Order: sequence, then structure tokens, then C-alpha cells
Amino acid sequence: MHSTTVRHFLPDRLVLVAIIFFGAVAMIFLDSHDVWLTKLIAAYRQEWFVTLMGDSLFELEQPGGGDLVVFFLIGSVLLYLASSLVDTPCDHWPVLGRAKRIITGRPSLSSALRYHRLRLEFLLVSSFSCAILMVKTLKWAMARPRPKLTIFGTMPFSDWHEFGPFFLDAGTYRASFPSGHAALAVTLVGLAYVALYSTAGPRRQKNGLLLLCACLLFAAAMGTARVMSIAHWPTDVAFSFFGGWLLIHCLFFYGLRVVEPQGGTYHYRGQDTPPPPWRAFILCWYLSLFCLALTVCILGLRHFFFDRWPWLVCFSVVSLPVMYQALRKTREAGLFIPRA
Repeated sequence: MHSTTVRHFLPDRLVLVAIIFFGAVAMIFLDSHDVWLTKLIAAYRQEWFVTLMGDSLFELEQPGGGDLVVFFLIGSVLLYLASSLVDTPCDHWPVLGRAKRIITGRPSLSSALRYHRLRLEFLLVSSFSCAILMVKTLKWAMARPRPKLTIFGTMPFSDWHEFGPFFLDAGTYRASFPSGHAALAVTLVGLAYVALYSTAGPRRQKNGLLLLCACLLFAAAMGTARVMSIAHWPTDVAFSFFGGWLLIHCLFFYGLRVVEPQGGTYHYRGQDTPPPPWRAFILCWYLSLFCLALTVCILGLRHFFFDRWPWLVCFSVVSLPVMYQALRKTREAGLFIPRA
């Protein structure tokens, strides 16, 4: 494979500052306007738009906007599996051995899969962290009521930074903050980062920038549809948008370090030493363990101070060493290690 060295088109630190700044401004502004803005957007509800963004073939409905993300994720997983299979001894498993022989029988294909393994690993880890870990952890911990339960029901309104009234048995499914659909849509930003920052040539960079804009517009459309259907507050969507984008950005440049800055350029690290096979699943496992322990810690403290089961605080104490071990294992596996 040829060397991939990319000029600074959008410097990572500049983008990082912009994400944090505009995200903070959006959350501060929307904090006191959640209710009336939700009612305003819902008043202009377009049924075709809400249906288009909400339906999914995987829920036995008409094709919808979310299917685009699901197909992207399925493709990423399958390609990563093939990339890891290239360097895995699997003679004892007939099916896997046959698949490996098919792949390695085409040297150009196996070489390309090995070359792109770091990119594919980033897509898996960033998508899983954004769409699953970030969303589920905060839903359990914050337990914010959805707009329908507040506007049309009897649930009290709570700000995005306040603990909601749900107990831990209902927070996962009924909680509003943050928006899972918006976070799922934001995962496409990872693909745009791969195209923008780790491919050479001005034309490819231009296409990467256009792809980034398209992905952000798609995520914004998904979030608007969720507010229009009174399924989420604007702050739910804004946090998923900027929080998910921030998470993807940090994983790309600082977590997995898909590219390495060299003077005024970015150098794709995967072309030198591909990461070990299957590492994405190892990282996802330890990150899941950390988020689960963090959720238990927050729930224990929350129910100790605010709810009817104060004895749950003992789980907060137990979760601390689990969190430490999970973080240590992720660093040993290669996440957020310092540059040499």
C-alpha cells in the first residue's frame, strides 16, 4: 500500500475547540427553552418526515433513515471480522478456515483488509461507544422523563442535568436523555473522519468534507424528527449530537490515534503496523465493563441520597475497583496511550 500523508485541512485541535464551544452554547441556550421549543417544533410536525426518519426495516416497518446507519454498522462489522480473520490461525474451525482461505487466496484483498484494519477498528469502537455506551449509561443514570409523559401526562419536568423520577427498573427504556436515535445517526461522522483525515489527495479531502457535512445534516434531521414527534427534548438531541461528535473526535485523534500528526501533516498509522486482530472487541468489552461500573456507582449514590433504597450505596463502593481495572485494561490494549 502507498503511504498516506494528509495535509492539515481541518486541524484536530481547532475542531475540538469548536465542538466543545458550540456544544456548550447549545446546551446553555436550550436549557431554559426545552418545553416551549418542543411544543413549537411539534406544532409544525410533518408526518412524512417523522415517518421517514423513524421507520426501520429491522422493526418490520417501511425503509427509514435509521436503516442507513444500521447497514453501515453491519458492513463495518463484517469487514472488520474479515480483516481480523486474515491474521488468525483457524485451522481447527472448518467454516472459519474456509473463509480465511477464500480471503487469503486473493493477496490484494487480504492486504487491503490488513491495511484498513485500524480504520475499521475505529468505526466499530466509536460507533459502539457513541450509540450504546454513552446513551445507555446516561439513560440509566439521569432517568429523565420524555416530553410526552410531561406535556400530556403527569410526570414532572426535569432539566437535562438533573436526576429524573424513574427508578432503575424503568430508566433504560423510558428515559429521555440523551437521544439514542440522534446518537446512532452521529456515528456516521466516524466514516467522514476516515475519509477526511486519513486519505491523501485534495479531491478525496474535499469529498471527505462534503461527507462530514452530509453526516451532520443527517444527524440534525434525525434529531429534529425526534423532537417533532415529541419523543425527545431539544437538549436530549443536542447532547447526542455534540457529545457523540466529541467522543468520535477524541477516539479518532487521541484514543485509537488513527492518524499521527507529523509537522503540518497527518500520517495514517495503520499502514505501518496494523493493530492486532480482534482488538476492537476487547476494547468494547472493557469499555462496557467501565460504563456498567460507572452506572452502578452513580445509581448507588443517587438512591442513597434521593430514593428509597439507600443500601444500594454499597454497590458504588464495589464498582470503584472495577472501574479502575477496566480503565487499566483499555490502556494496556492500546486506548489513550501517550504518544512515543
